[in-house]
Amino acid sequence: MLVGTVEFTLFALLVVILAGPMIAERFRIPGLLGLIFFGMALGPNVLGWLGRVGLVEDLGTIGIIYLMFLAGLSFNLKSFSESRRSAITFGLLGFGVPFVLSLWVGVDFLDQELASAALIGAMWASNTLVAYPDVRSAGLSETRSVSASVSAGVVADLLSLLILAVVTSQAVIESSFVEEILGRAEPQGQRLSLIVSIPLLIGFTLWALPRIATWFYVKVGHSRVQRLLFSLSGMAGGAALAVAGGLEGIIGAFLAGLGLNQRVPAGSELMDRIDFVGSTIFIPAFLVSIGLTIDPAAFFDIETVALGLIFTGLVVVGKTIGVGVAGLISRYSIVEIGLMASLSFGQAASTLAIAQVGLGLGFFGQDVVNGAIFAIVATALITAISTRFFINRMPKPEKPPASLGERILVDARATESDLDLVMDFAGGLAHLDGGVLIPFAVHESGGLDVARSNIESAEEAAAHAGHDAEGVVRVSGSFATGTAELMLETDATLCVLPWTRGQFGSSYVFGSALDSIGSMSPIPIAAVQILRPWTRVVIVIGENRIDWHREDADLALEVGRSAVRSEEGGAIVFARDTSPFISELTEDQGFDIRTGKLSVESLNNMLEPDDLLVVPAYVLYGASTPDRLRLSRAATGRNVALVAGPRRMIIGKGETRRMERLVGPRT
Repeated sequence: MLVGTVEFTLFALLVVILAGPMIAERFRIPGLLGLIFFGMALGPNVLGWLGRVGLVEDLGTIGIIYLMFLAGLSFNLKSFSESRRSAITFGLLGFGVPFVLSLWVGVDFLDQELASAALIGAMWASNTLVAYPDVRSAGLSETRSVSASVSAGVVADLLSLLILAVVTSQAVIESSFVEEILGRAEPQGQRLSLIVSIPLLIGFTLWALPRIATWFYVKVGHSRVQRLLFSLSGMAGGAALAVAGGLEGIIGAFLAGLGLNQRVPAGSELMDRIDFVGSTIFIPAFLVSIGLTIDPAAFFDIETVALGLIFTGLVVVGKTIGVGVAGLISRYSIVEIGLMASLSFGQAASTLAIAQVGLGLGFFGQDVVNGAIFAIVATALITAISTRFFINRMPKPEKPPASLGERILVDARATESDLDLVMDFAGGLAHLDGGVLIPFAVHESGGLDVARSNIESAEEAAAHAGHDAEGVVRVSGSFATGTAELMLETDATLCVLPWTRGQFGSSYVFGSALDSIGSMSPIPIAAVQILRPWTRVVIVIGENRIDWHREDADLALEVGRSAVRSEEGGAIVFARDTSPFISELTEDQGFDIRTGKLSVESLNNMLEPDDLLVVPAYVLYGASTPDRLRLSRAATGRNVALVAGPRRMIIGKGETRRMERLVGPRT
């Protein structure tokens, strides 16, 4: 018979994933509800085309793990650090209020024992980010309210599972059905204790995994396919380790996502591929699998409906109170509080697992499980509708100031510099900000094969350095014009261009393409000559008497800080004097600050052959012509990075005069 075969099951599942959201949207119903309802219709309780146990269930289990992994990968660590107090407050209150409320209702109104009531409390204190794909597609995943919701959800799930561990004295087994739980349950002695498993899980996901990823990306996995498979292996490893320690796999998957957060930049092609794999099959399969557990007949049983409504009320009231109090404490707006509460209403994996464990161990009967399934469907409906309601009322998030390393344009032409080292230099900046590299080649006329070859070489160099890069070729009337156009089209945050031997002197008289680009660039520029690996960074910032000098000095410090390869090498900051500005910039950064008047002799005495010299362009701008020539000779054969803010990378004599009109005379 065709029904029940893997082929037919796969066909039916894919049709539901394709058509379910489309049909639901036609009736103005959230797409995730369409997947759940079609799963119910094709499930064993209606048409029977899809079974509870088998392919769909396994894909659904992977889907919820994948969902939490994506949440960890796209988690905005900077936003969380800025609002971590509110996130922790939200997590504690989002767990505590529903738990206490459920405990009270369970003991006083449902005649449950204390242990059974505690399990019911753990069920409704947890939450699953069922509606998270909606906020991601709306571009709200990095807002403070959504970041707080994600982190608070993990806190609530951890606390719920700890309650389960204490009450049952048994490992939590992530499963959707009683038969599997009874078949796989093992004595506590065969699993790791929580005291051991939690530190082990954190150590693996947040310490070991990112270091292994760095080694793998540099030494082995240079293709995106290899990196995709490695990322999924890290996700599965974190989930498996969590289950081995008596925790839900979703906790380990989320922590694995956090561990790989900076190794998989949000705007990279690798992140797009990871997102595509999960959002196309696994996450929709998870929603369909929820529908398979629903028996429509239960919705006509008065006792089940009554119990389900009670459970739904516990979730909605408890989460709303908890989030509301946390939001008022943190001074969130009503719309932000509403969105946070809506995201926390969703119940699925943890709730169902706790309910099935409680049933299998005899803490309560089938009626509680049926009521829990009713509440899962009801909360899915509520979270879908209310989340969309508040998404439409959320103000458009202000785009935060772009970080320097967010999107770095790198000239891919063959120059005197070592291309591998240039890409590694740019990649160090990108890594700090979770950014991407964009190698580019601008060809003025013909020779596209050469330009494409340069791009391939640059992408390969970036991959060997462990970074993700996607190159672009531009045909333009001039290199300067093409580069300026790419800056705008790619929304770049920094442009890395070559500096070749002799430019300090010759460009002062004749000008250069670097001057042309630098005078009109809307973003900072780093002109680099990197000939060999460097062991130490020397940052020369001179005097800082006016505001834009300080901006460029700050830029030089940021570039120099990203270029430090080890604590042993470190960085030296050479300044004219120790002004409060210098002390403020270098505070707690580990810089070795030295002062004195800059001269060719002092520079030569300080520099070693394998140093990287980082200099703001204004140091040259303020130097006399003879000093420029001496500095040019001193920089010959050395690693140099000349940096400047928007429209300030100017070396040529004519451009220098224009600079005086734009920003003021020399100081």
